[in-house]
Amino acid sequence: MKRTSNIGDEGISSIRLGEMKICDLPIAEGARARSQIPLVEDTARQNKIEDVLAGFPKQRVDYLEGAIRECEVNILHIQEMKQQQQQLISEYTSQISLCEFRDNEIERIDVDDPERDAKIKDLSKRFPPYNVAAMQQQIIQSGESIVRADEVIAKEYNSIAELREVLVMCQARDAKLRALGAIVATG
Repeated sequence: MKRTSNIGDEGISSIRLGEMKICDLPIAEGARARSQIPLVEDTARQNKIEDVLAGFPKQRVDYLEGAIRECEVNILHIQEMKQQQQQLISEYTSQISLCEFRDNEIERIDVDDPERDAKIKDLSKRFPPYNVAAMQQQIIQSGESIVRADEVIAKEYNSIAELREVLVMCQARDAKLRALGAIVATG
């Protein structure tokens, strides 16, 4: 009987029965022990899989990719809304300028001019009487919307960066799991 220490050995090579390696056991006992090696190997593989799972984020790759796509779509929609608000500001600013021009032209008409009412009516037809105060308020609100939109876009970009970091880790995790023969969950 050859007794051997297992200090410094790992895995199957560390197995000892009665302080003997499997290869040093009598034939019948060695055969029984060798029949258990696949179970030992699978247990070691399962332990490695658990170690990998414990060391990485839990999210699925397809979930993370979907979340990134959702953030990108949100950014596109918010940018479209920003463009609409900028266009509204431009249109209202133009209309306000036209109203100011009309008002200046009306002021230049002499009070004693016999055609004053007709000239004012003509100017009012060419330059509709918009509510300038309401348009100025809308311009302010649109400007505030643009500022908030920029903040939301910045947050979405931060979310994308964070999600991509986690995605890279999860892709590495999945590669290690596949190398260990594990089936990786997908959508």
